Amino acid sequence: MKKFYALLILTLFIGFSSNAQVVISQVYGGGGNSGAQYTNDFIELFNRGSVAQDLTGWSVQYGSSNETGNWAITSLTGVTLQPGQYYLVQGASEAAVGIALPTPDVIGTLTLSATNGKVLLANVTTAQNGANPTGSQIIDKVGYGSANGYETTAMVELSNTKSGQRLNTGCTDTNNNSTDFTRATPAPRNSSTAVNTCVLSVKQNEISGLNVYPNPVKNGTLYISSDSASAKSVEIYDILGKQVLNAKTSNNAVNVSSLTSGSYIVKITEEGKTDTKKLIIQ
Repeated sequence: MKKFYALLILTLFIGFSSNAQVVISQVYGGGGNSGAQYTNDFIELFNRGSVAQDLTGWSVQYGSSNETGNWAITSLTGVTLQPGQYYLVQGASEAAVGIALPTPDVIGTLTLSATNGKVLLANVTTAQNGANPTGSQIIDKVGYGSANGYETTAMVELSNTKSGQRLNTGCTDTNNNSTDFTRATPAPRNSSTAVNTCVLSVKQNEISGLNVYPNPVKNGTLYISSDSASAKSVEIYDILGKQVLNAKTSNNAVNVSSLTSGSYIVKITEEGKTDTKKLIIQ
């Protein structure tokens, strides 16, 4: 009976963890500039997952396209973002050009470039450092234009009249900014916007020759190989569906020494293809 319930919990967990949680769904840095649609810059978040996410202690952060130091930060207020719900973070304004944003869920002071830059969502309020921060604290990251930080490849350059918008109203997430986003007329959404429930699925065994080893992991290092030599994005979730590690690897090795003993799910993305595997840490 215990084995039955363990398998049931694991099955439910796999179903949840294959859905990414909160993502950056829209970025706009032309606020108040000449020809701008809106008076303020903004970052829009979206819960594309299947369970609510508490954003207490989280932050959105911005770095210039060539930033290598500390990122600017706006802390998020204590809020639980429901599945399919958007969240609007208002940024700075260059001038009074354009119309006001829909009521923002939080008002910050981030000044985004209209054309080239990078933003990230973190589950901490500590400013991240470096061109392209990584680690379990990074929930999502978006680079645009000539940015030196991004997921896989930056999306196209934006403008005073164009925002970067995640495809499928925020539901698409393959960890590749260039293919997950499109450039379009800004359309900011806040927590009062109608709920948009994503219908998500992960096609198993899409990554040819995928091998995750050793399993169980006993020495703190997990190896991930496949038929391709391309870099892989690796996300690891605990049994509650919380992301506990987010990393990229080009040499097959992933440091998991920070994880405590237990059962996890590994989500691997390579060249737009995604697979999930059960992982045991001892």
